This record gives sequence, structure tokens and C-alpha cells, in this order.
Amino acid sequence: MNKKVKRVLQAILFVVIIIGFIYVGTRDFDTDVVVDNERFDQEYANVSKDNVFKYANAAQVLSALKGDAVIFMGYPANTWSGYYANILNETAKEMGIEEILYYDFYQDRDNRNATYQSIVLSLTNYLTTLDDGTQEIFAPTLVIVKNGSIIGYDNETAFMTGNINPEDYWDEYQVGLKYNTFKTMFEEYLR
Repeated sequence: MNKKVKRVLQAILFVVIIIGFIYVGTRDFDTDVVVDNERFDQEYANVSKDNVFKYANAAQVLSALKGDAVIFMGYPANTWSGYYANILNETAKEMGIEEILYYDFYQDRDNRNATYQSIVLSLTNYLTTLDDGTQEIFAPTLVIVKNGSIIGYDNETAFMTGNINPEDYWDEYQVGLKYNTFKTMFEEYLR
């Protein structure tokens, strides 16, 4: 290949590389990122996009149990969690709670994750002991921690059985009761 053709090819390659760098440098990569509240809205249809939930893993929850936090534990396949989360979100926004940690514990419980087991140990005084002597977290569960002490715990609907479904259970009366429960818990947390 002669020198002139070689230099022309090098110049073309150089221009293509520069154009590639310019394209990559100006591309907005954040458009593909889904923020927590939008992700939560996608997983829980009955909770608005304007929600206060922030995703947390087991290690973050374990750490939060040593400080100040509002922690909601559930998972999308549990239909009770969606109704519960909606009431929790609306009450939190009204009370000025800006963030609720959301922990989807389902896989960690299934895999017997060690950090999940540490969370269970931290909550041992609040969890139900099963017939086989084990304790597990069930959905939905709310834990409120202040100065490393649990000041609020609620898993009332985690053990609903029989022919009742969440659509029927969460009538105006039950929603009002749960709203008042959350409001009282948040008032104590905000003191």
C-alpha cells in the first residue's frame, strides 16, 4: 500500500474515533436509570409514582436497625403488600416522612441469606415463632427504629387466612384504622 493511501485511511480512522468520542461524551446515560419511586410504582400498581420508598438490601436494613429508620418489608408477589404500601405511603407523605426503606426480602428468606438471618435475630422479640420453632419475616411488615431501638412494629395483615382477599379487607373502615395506627407510629418517630 502506498504512503498516500495509508495516511488517508489513518486520517479517516482518526476522524471516526473523534466522532465516536464526541457521541459517547454527549450521550445522556441517565435516561435508562429508573429512580426508586418510579421502580416502586412499577412493582406496586396501587402505589403512586409520587412515593417515599427507597430500595434497600439486607445489609442496609441491618445497618438501619441500629439508627433511625422507617422500614417496609414486603415483596410484589404478595398482594397484601401493595395495599399496605399504599396506605403507608399516603400517611407518610401527610406526616412529612420523606423516606421509607423498602426491603424485598423474599429471595433472601428463600436462600437463607446470612444477613437476612441477622435481621431476623434483631427482630426476634417481634416475630411469630412457627410450629417448628423457627422465626421468619412475613409480608407486609413495618419496623420503625429510633436511636437503635424499635419503637414501632406492625405485621397485622401478614397472617391473613381464609377466604378474605385484600380488596375486600381494605374497606374504608380498615383503611382508616391502619391510617391512624401509622399516624400514631410516625408521631412517635418524629418526636
